[in-house]
Parts: sequence; C-alpha cells; structure tokens
Amino acid sequence: MVKNKFINFFILFLFIGLWASIGSDPYNFLFIFETNNNIELTTSNINYKSIINFFRAAFPFFCLLSSLLILIKYNLIKNQKKLIYILLIIQIIQIITTFFSRGSVISNYENSIDHLGRYHWAISSTASIFIFMIASKLENFKIKTLFYISIFFLSLMVLWFSAVNIIDFYQLNSVTSIYNMNVLRDSAFFLDHQMPRVTGLSRSIIFLYIIIFYLTQNLEKFSIFFKYTLLSIMGALIFLFQSKFAMITFVIVNIFLIFNFKKKSKGMLVVLYLIITQIALFYLISNSRIIFNNQDSKKIIVSEQGDIKKEENSIKHFRQFTNTEKNNLIDHVIFTGRTVIWKNSFDYISKRVILGYGSMSDRILLNIEKIKFNKTLNENDNFKMINPISNAYLYSLISGGIFSLIIFMYFWINLRKILFNITKFNIIKNNEMKLGTLFLFIIFLRCFVENSIMLFGVDFLLLLNSIYLVENK
Repeated sequence: MVKNKFINFFILFLFIGLWASIGSDPYNFLFIFETNNNIELTTSNINYKSIINFFRAAFPFFCLLSSLLILIKYNLIKNQKKLIYILLIIQIIQIITTFFSRGSVISNYENSIDHLGRYHWAISSTASIFIFMIASKLENFKIKTLFYISIFFLSLMVLWFSAVNIIDFYQLNSVTSIYNMNVLRDSAFFLDHQMPRVTGLSRSIIFLYIIIFYLTQNLEKFSIFFKYTLLSIMGALIFLFQSKFAMITFVIVNIFLIFNFKKKSKGMLVVLYLIITQIALFYLISNSRIIFNNQDSKKIIVSEQGDIKKEENSIKHFRQFTNTEKNNLIDHVIFTGRTVIWKNSFDYISKRVILGYGSMSDRILLNIEKIKFNKTLNENDNFKMINPISNAYLYSLISGGIFSLIIFMYFWINLRKILFNITKFNIIKNNEMKLGTLFLFIIFLRCFVENSIMLFGVDFLLLLNSIYLVENK
C-alpha cells in the first residue's frame, strides 16, 4: 500500500477533472498543432468557453501521463483486478489499431488532426483505469469516494440537462414529445458542444433512480417522503423522455425494487404508487404546455372554401415514428434503424477483420455519405446527424478487430457469476453490492443496443465504479 497524502488528494483531483472532461472535443486542444493556425491571445478575442474547452480536452492527456508516472514510481501495475487488466488491454488495442488505420479507407475522410483526435477517448478511458488502479493501492483512501464523486456529477448532469429540455419544451411552442424535439436547436448546446441526447440522459436517470432507492434505505421515517418524491420525479422524466431502452430497463429495475422488500405485497404497492405518481406527473408536465405556450386546446383548420373548424389538440404526448412500412417496421420502430447500420458495418469489418479501423471509426465509415453532405452544407441547410454503430460487440470488431471482440467477450464471461447474482438479488445484504450488481446488469444489456461502454464517458466510469462496488463486503 502507498502512504502518501498528496497522492490521495491528487487522485481525487484527477478523477474530478475526468468527469469534467466528459463531452469535450479533442479538437479544442489539438488545434494548436495545425501548421496554418495563428494564435493571438488578446483581450478582444478571448472566449471563456474556448478556454474552458481547451483545458477540458487537454486534461485526459495530463491525467494519463501523471497517473502513469505514479504507477511506475510505486510499482502499482502489478496485483490489480483481472477485470481491470482486461479493460486496459481493450484500450491498448484501440490505440494500436487507430495507429495502424493510417493508409486504410478511413484515411480518405480524415486529416492528421482528425486522426490524432480519435486517440482521445482511448486515452481518457486508459487514464480512468489508471486512477482506479492507483486508488485501490492507497493507504487511508476509500475507493467508495470515487463513487460518491460520480454520484455528484451524475446528479448535476441529470438536473442541468433535464431542466434545459423541459424549459425548451415549454418555451419553444413544441407540439411534439421531448424525444422528437430538434436536437440541434441553439439551446441544446453546452459550452458550444451538443448536450447529451435524451437517450443517454435517460440512462443516467435510471442509474440515479437506482442510487436514490438503495443508498437511502436507512432513512428516518420523516425522510421517506423526500425519497419517494425524488423517485417520482426521476420516473416522470423517464416517461417524458421516452427512450425505448430506458423504458424497458425501468420495468426491470422496478421488478428488482419489489424483491428488495421483505413483504413482496408491500413492494408491489410501493412500486404501483410510484408508477401512478410518475405517469400523472408526466401528463401534468406535457399538458401544461398549453398554458405556458398560450396554445389553444384545439387546432384551427381553414378549408379551401374558407370554412373554419377546430379539431382536437395537435399536441403530442408520445414520440412519433415515421417510415413504418411493413418492410422496415421492426428495424425502425423497435431497433430505431440499428439493423441497417449493423448490416452495413460488415462491409467494412470483413475487409479488416484482424486490426479493424481504430477508435471512433464507426462514426466515419458508417456515415460517409452524411460526412460528404455536411462538408457541402450552406448556412441554411439542415445538418445530418452522425450515427454510431450502436452495438458494443460490433464496435469492438470494427474498431479493434477480432482480438478486441474476443477480449471484450472474455470480460463479460469473467463477470458471469456477478451477473447471475441478479437471480438471487433479494438475499444480497449490502446495498452497495446491489448497486454494483444492478449497474453491471444494465450495462451488459445496453451493450446490445449501444456502444457507449467501449468509449470514455458516463457508462465507462460507472462500470469501473461497479467493479469495485460488487466486491465491497
């Protein structure tokens, strides 16, 4: 064990910095390497957002180097958890395959700065792993502290971005659901970067919902009202944002909440009360747009003959689906276009099975036509969204090749006993173990429809926290 108070505080600083760097764009830092870039720091052109983004983007590199020096100096790389080694190998593979992707088809769509930027997420993930490796070997350091820091930032993100969405929901005269609001509206940017979409935000709310329930188990009776009020608000946001995966996960989580009660009948009543309250609150928020937007409860239609009539309110409470013809109903409504992306990915995977194309390559290869379109945009044209591969297993293939996929699968094989603990969830006594087990189970399910676990971000940091929580006796 390492006895060094400075390192104890320094690790906290690094971890907080990594959370603050989530959502940063590596170009905010790498632009200094452009040969044709002239930097003039004058009081007239300094932009505080640019300065903040510069440090946010540069911080993971600083974190990687400083944590690596600590690991080497104190010889802390040995005797770490097997799961941590597996995650570290996956990140190293991502860095190597990104390096060897130069000269592949992806080089036609990126310059040197773009290529350097693709290392950003693997470097950030590696730095996160190093922090946990160091923290686990520090004397008088409780690794749970990193989890409480994560809770703070998770709460901050949910509070801020949910508030922005709801305010826009009221102020922009929206007649659709929050899910179908324009994600590229001016207010949907934070520090000049696009804020999380409601799908990612809903995932964070699910995690926070679980945290609120299990970490407030021993509250005094007068605090129970506050606890269930928070749960009602969190659940209402899930119904409001209407992410399909979040809704499915929400049902699963509520089932486990029932099992948490000694008397299952009481658990069912509590969960039923919560769901009724959450749905009622969802409808209250959705319907109140009519008042805040001064909208008529009916829409006016003028016929060609000049007749005026009113039809039912055009406001939609639920997300809309388009292109629901029989041949693409399953893909569009259930998988939200994912099966087409998955199918297209094999055109590239089959040509580079061993090495893959490196970190974030799916954003380029599977969106080539959109990238070409975006480069020809005029100011008044509509920006086309760049879609990820949305499957962690396929991402490991397209980015790191067959070896990355095998190691990723090996990671989950090593977690099988913990995942199977979900079947005897009600006999787990430690609430932090319950949190870690349920987090890992949700992340495991999410791997089939998202690839966020393979990149640095909320999912990755919570994964690292969960690995240590499940062994907390």
